Amino acid sequence: MEGEESPPNGTEVTETIVEGEYPPDGPEVTETIVEDEYPPDGPEVTETIVEDEYPPDGTEVTETIVEDEYPPDGTEVTETIVEDEYPPDGTEVTETRGGDDSPPIITRLRVRGISSRPKIEASESSEEDGEDLPPDTEVIESRASKRTKLTSSPKAAPQRKARPPSSPPWTPSPAKSKNRAHAATPLFSGSERKWRTEDEPDQEHKWLPFEPARIPGPQLDTSKNYTVLELFQLFFSNDVVDTLCSNTNKNAKRRQEHGIKEPWKPVSVEEMYKYLSIVIYMGLLNVHTVSDYWNRNRIYCLPFCCTVMTMTRFRAITYSLHMSDPAEDEENDKKKGTADYDRLMRIKPLKDQILDACRAFYHPFQNLSIDERMVHSKARHSLKQYIKSKSYRYGFKLYVLADSRNGYTCDFNVFMTKNPSASGKGESYDVAMNLLKVPYLGTGYHIYVDNFFTSTTFFRDLYKKKLGACGTIREIRVGIRENSMPARAEKGTIRWLRDGELLFTKWMGAQPVTMCTTIHKAFAGEQVKIRKQSKNGSWTTQCIPVPEAIKPYNKYMGGVDLSDSLIKCYSVAHKTMKWYKTFFFHFIDIAVVNSFLLQKDMAQMKKKKPMTHKQFREQLCLQLADIGKQEEAEEESSEEEEEEEEQPEEEKELVEVKRPCYPVPIIDPTTVDSSQRKSGGRKKCCLCKESQTNWQCESCQVALCMIPDRNCFRVWHMNKKDLVAEVFKRHIKYNPYPTHPWMEYGGKKIEFKSQKQAQSFIKCHFGLRNNRK
Repeated sequence: MEGEESPPNGTEVTETIVEGEYPPDGPEVTETIVEDEYPPDGPEVTETIVEDEYPPDGTEVTETIVEDEYPPDGTEVTETIVEDEYPPDGTEVTETRGGDDSPPIITRLRVRGISSRPKIEASESSEEDGEDLPPDTEVIESRASKRTKLTSSPKAAPQRKARPPSSPPWTPSPAKSKNRAHAATPLFSGSERKWRTEDEPDQEHKWLPFEPARIPGPQLDTSKNYTVLELFQLFFSNDVVDTLCSNTNKNAKRRQEHGIKEPWKPVSVEEMYKYLSIVIYMGLLNVHTVSDYWNRNRIYCLPFCCTVMTMTRFRAITYSLHMSDPAEDEENDKKKGTADYDRLMRIKPLKDQILDACRAFYHPFQNLSIDERMVHSKARHSLKQYIKSKSYRYGFKLYVLADSRNGYTCDFNVFMTKNPSASGKGESYDVAMNLLKVPYLGTGYHIYVDNFFTSTTFFRDLYKKKLGACGTIREIRVGIRENSMPARAEKGTIRWLRDGELLFTKWMGAQPVTMCTTIHKAFAGEQVKIRKQSKNGSWTTQCIPVPEAIKPYNKYMGGVDLSDSLIKCYSVAHKTMKWYKTFFFHFIDIAVVNSFLLQKDMAQMKKKKPMTHKQFREQLCLQLADIGKQEEAEEESSEEEEEEEEQPEEEKELVEVKRPCYPVPIIDPTTVDSSQRKSGGRKKCCLCKESQTNWQCESCQVALCMIPDRNCFRVWHMNKKDLVAEVFKRHIKYNPYPTHPWMEYGGKKIEFKSQKQAQSFIKCHFGLRNNRK
């Protein structure tokens, strides 16, 4: 060739290459190459190579190459190359290198991987005219190398013949075939398999219109002012609590039949609401043990629980708490090991009622997220999971559908076991499809998921249901094996690939991120700011391009995480070894958080300031604890009004005249010596407890002082409704264990079974019944 240095002895090298498929007469292509170095004697080396695709007639390809170094004796080397796919006629490939003398012959067998080159047909006219071969033609040549080949051998190995045409071709295993490991498999049928940059425009995408089944937001009467208790009762209604009380009473009876010697009084709906108020209060204020909430010591002086329920009663309800019918549980336990066995039987009644309420009273907005949630528990149960990446490693796993706007729990499923997929498309596909109920939601929703749920089948099926989806994806799921990114790509490098409605984007951030979406375009000019440290240690801000799907994914994927954070702030979870009680406390958390979010949206609709999460729970505790008191006060007021209406006016006047409230001496002064009139018969004032007095009310029979500094007689008769609470507060005391109220009256200690009994005693003996005995 021109421009090359000629060897000293002028040795000529001739290379004959037959490419692709040639016509039957096998036109010959000759190329003359002069290498850099040649041996002094100019031995000739002939190599015959048969390519992966062979012509029908077995055309021979000959390549003549002069190696860098040859053995001194001119050893003859014969090399047999066996390809993965053999030509139809079983062409044999040999390589012969010779010297001046007659050296021994060495035969080597070399196996190559499968070639994926396309067949290219060359026309005879183009070769005769001297035109170049097609640019896509690939030629496998053995060029001069710097390696020294050890070719000397005492004996020549027998030459292996090629496989006959009748024998099937040998197929290498993926682990042993390098070409197969790096071969690019088709991504999708009909895909162009071409990754594009952000400079290339994406095609116009068909956007799905947002058509929800209902108006998004709370499904409540906007003209009504809902209290905190009314919002909570949307999830724990009277019917729900009544079912809970019925099953708890049945379970307590069953425990007594099994030998549990513990006194039990049937729990009522009002008492169950009070129990829930204490449970929610324990989430607001955490102590070491449950008994500390009823501790009367100075350090643990927490009067709320004492005024609602005794500790003995609280523990009795906790021990017997049950959500399902015990008789149905026993029937279900007999079916263990069969297909009819229901593993969630003990939580199913309350779970279904909470789910119905979550779907009925709120309709989500356009952006939704699906993710996993761990309910912390160490109970011994087969449903318990261990996930190392979660904050709670042990617990029960839930799949949750949440509104990305505020974290409202729209739907959830409990993870059972890794059973075979019902649809045959995988567990993640079945779980996500069960959460997305199109008749209930509507169309045009955007679903954001992580790489556990993302798959091409799932996204295509959602698109057919007119639901968009976006999420990170594992490249192995879609068969992306070619390297779409440069080896050392800079931050902000974007590559994208579209296959119909599916768009795949790969972005270099801190790490390469691969995403799949049916909602967004490839690139819309979005940029993000990153901080970059230079060599001298200074930090600079740099703007890099980002695909359109990155920012919406970061914004809307955290719907379930937002719901989890709201639950964990004031979680009511208790340590328990009963797995179904763990779910009971979690259902309370879901109900409280969802009712709080309803209150927040209702306040924003009316342009009012909503309560904070803590304030909402505080008000809920107080209103739940006062359910029975409010009803008692209403009943007493209604009874008094009825009695007053029944009594004629003449009787009312007679009663008032017969028993007037005016001060009289405690003892008759005429029956006492004159020297003891000032000190005889004195009693301590029942209101102030500070001084001795000689006066009492003739109607109430209560000792009350009347001095210029304190006129307890006047205060006592001004507001009788508040006086009951005042006297109760001053006189009633509590035992540390059991926590029963008691008081000193007439020099004796009187114990009461409940606060209601103590209040009725005060009304009766302190003359606070509206001048009636």
